[in-house]
Amino acid sequence: MLITFEGIDGCGKSTQAALLAERLRKEHIEVLLLREPGGTELSEQVRSILLNKEFTRPLAAEAELLLFAASRAQLVHDVILPALSRMDIVILDRFTDSTVAYQGFGRGIPLSHISHINALAASELEPDLTFLLDIPLELALKRRKDTKNDRIESESEIFYAHVLQGYMYQANLHSDRINVINGEDSIEEIHNNIWRLVEYERGNDIFNAHHVE
Repeated sequence: MLITFEGIDGCGKSTQAALLAERLRKEHIEVLLLREPGGTELSEQVRSILLNKEFTRPLAAEAELLLFAASRAQLVHDVILPALSRMDIVILDRFTDSTVAYQGFGRGIPLSHISHINALAASELEPDLTFLLDIPLELALKRRKDTKNDRIESESEIFYAHVLQGYMYQANLHSDRINVINGEDSIEEIHNNIWRLVEYERGNDIFNAHHVE
């Protein structure tokens, strides 16, 4: 099973991904917790390039897209597909939905291009379950105000407003797998909601997995 966590920077997705991995391990389930970009030697090197704010010239949107894709392709080939073949649960902090939201809606790259690149980089792999932590932009910025922002985190509020639109577009398009979670709830409430949904999905109760109150 491939489970992905999505949302704008500061939404709390990394915390929730880690909590889910920890709880599954307590159930003696083999879990692999990964982040994008990253997870392989090459992908971590690409990550350092993508998040670097010190370039003398801005990184072209198309170059950014292809670097993310290169990192993903290596991670899928070397780590994710082998783990899934072992029947492990893979939890990913960001995946293809981020590319649509950030490079598609944020950077303005045509979605048709992104669709083809995502399919190639991910070997046409789709998540079984996605959690989109939805919070207002103002709250995300407040949560990040005391942190050192990387290149992408330093983008404008207009950029992030477009990214949020991209995520809602994806949620509507893929409502069968994307669960929109209120990121303003407490960490415990969010985790418990996510856990119920994961348990439903693992039990093959697809209808209930996406209709839990």
